[in-house]
Order: sequence, then C-alpha cells, then structure tokens
Amino acid sequence: MPDTSYLSRIIYKEHSADGFDGTYKLMLRAKSIPSPTSAPNTVESTTMEDDAQTFEMGIKQSDAKEFTGNLEKAYFDELLKVEGKKCDIIQLYGTDGIGGTVKSAYVGQITPTVNDVGGVDEILEMTATVVQNTVPKWVTDQLTVVDNKDGTFTVTKVG
Repeated sequence: MPDTSYLSRIIYKEHSADGFDGTYKLMLRAKSIPSPTSAPNTVESTTMEDDAQTFEMGIKQSDAKEFTGNLEKAYFDELLKVEGKKCDIIQLYGTDGIGGTVKSAYVGQITPTVNDVGGVDEILEMTATVVQNTVPKWVTDQLTVVDNKDGTFTVTKVG
C-alpha cells in the first residue's frame, strides 16, 4: 500500500450490532478531519402574549462531514460497495499513521466522490461525505487499532 503524507485515517466496516470491534477497511488517508461533533442547535420560542424571545437547546440534526484525502483505486472500488449502507466508522487522528492521539466512533453512511484520477493503480484524491446516524463516542481508551498494512485494520475492545 503506497504511503502519502496524510497520516490521519478514517476506517469503516459494514454496521453490526456487535459494537465497534472487528476488521475495518481504509476509507481514506485524510488531509484534514473535522470534529465528529457539532454544537447543538437552538430553537427560538415566542408567544403572542410575550414580546421576549427565548432560546432553548433543540435536537441536533447531524451535519454531514466531508473528509478529503487519498486512496488507491482498488480500495475505492471496495468503498463503493457500501455506499448508502450503514457503516461503523472510526476516525483516527495522530502522527503515527494509525491515529494514536484520539479516536471517535459512530454509525454513518458514506458517499465517496473522486476529485482527481491518475493512472491504473495510482492513488486518487477523493472526498468522502459521511452522514452520521448516531452520536459519536470518544473511544480512545476503549478500542485498540492495529494497521494490518494491507488496507485493513483490526479493532478490538480494551480489557
């Protein structure tokens, strides 16, 4: 698997009710990774009898997240097979290539888009749009991630 200068990773597997452990595939090597959480929205409430406006915390509609980075074409073909399906997604941050700094996990749906196409087996630049179906969990101390060096990652529960 050719390397790029992008060391953060986003990995995925088809969703299972068993939790976040299992064998994941590389979604992409990320140029930048937005936070999986967003600020809650607020709802304005007014009444005809009261001129004062009040704001209350409302239900947050999950924003779609866009990840831009690199991926080999063979892995992109695998990613297309899960487009629109629910997937377990883990964001790996860090400089060690497997995201030793912070990990977050959630269920979401992926739509990959090619930005730049090279030769037959070259790395391509792509954007993955992810719509979150669940609230992200911070799992740094709960999961161990091992890069299998073949486009797959083994994720296991700690303890």
